[in-house]
Amino acid sequence: MRKLEAIFLLLFLCGFFGCKKEPSTTSGGYKPKVVVEGWIEQGDYPYVILTRNIPFFSAMDSAQLSNFVIRHAKVSVSDGTQTEILTSKRDTNYFPPYIYRGSEIRGEAGKTYTLQIEFEGKVLVSTTTIPPRVALDSLWFIAKGDNNEKAQLFVKFRDNPNQKNYYKLYTKTGSTKRYTPTLLSNQDDKYFNGKELIIQANRGPVNNLTIKNDPYFAKGETVMVKFSSIPKEGYEFWSSFQDEILNSSNPLIGSTGRIKSNIRGAGIGIWCGYGSFQYQIKALP
Repeated sequence: MRKLEAIFLLLFLCGFFGCKKEPSTTSGGYKPKVVVEGWIEQGDYPYVILTRNIPFFSAMDSAQLSNFVIRHAKVSVSDGTQTEILTSKRDTNYFPPYIYRGSEIRGEAGKTYTLQIEFEGKVLVSTTTIPPRVALDSLWFIAKGDNNEKAQLFVKFRDNPNQKNYYKLYTKTGSTKRYTPTLLSNQDDKYFNGKELIIQANRGPVNNLTIKNDPYFAKGETVMVKFSSIPKEGYEFWSSFQDEILNSSNPLIGSTGRIKSNIRGAGIGIWCGYGSFQYQIKALP
């Protein structure tokens, strides 16, 4: 998945679930869980990042963070016909820099994929599907900023009225290795079923973890755009996750919601299929 999204998932989810008041055999109400971020994209292999959740009031630095990375679980993915055990590898393109990845099963639209994780005597299971892709009709920029030195991205597409659709929008530039979601990137077609939709795509966080980020791109910058169809469980997870991020940054709103995980067993997080198109466009050359 995307590096900053992974950082948010690890730090925020670990803290969020670590401070929930649930029965526990450990002090302070902390209940150990496995945090899962897994995905399979059309035409690509499955990927899974595993960490332990972190007690809310724990001190944390880079050395301590590595102790919460799970590197020796048995992780397998099945498409109903074939089952593959994923390999754990160090990969600095991700955060944390350890990831389980496949090399045999590739994602196909319409297929269902089952994830199974075995760790410390526990078994976690989740299923997802890859929805059919929906293409963008057009992408363009409008000049912004005091001297029109920046550019606002817009995208347009038409929803398919014959099926239920959920969408997620990402961007990246030459200065970033991986796609990051745009701000308020999740869309549910119940608000525009079968209609044309224009999205003002505000650039998501790039160099830090704050959501208060410049929404524009630099004029002349080459921008890669990824537009993904996602299943219902992916939309519910990322929407509830997004709401918690927004609410936790607002001192007037308490972060009291519960993120909608589709992981069954002693774990939390998301296993999600993505049907994606990718585009390249220059910001007002």
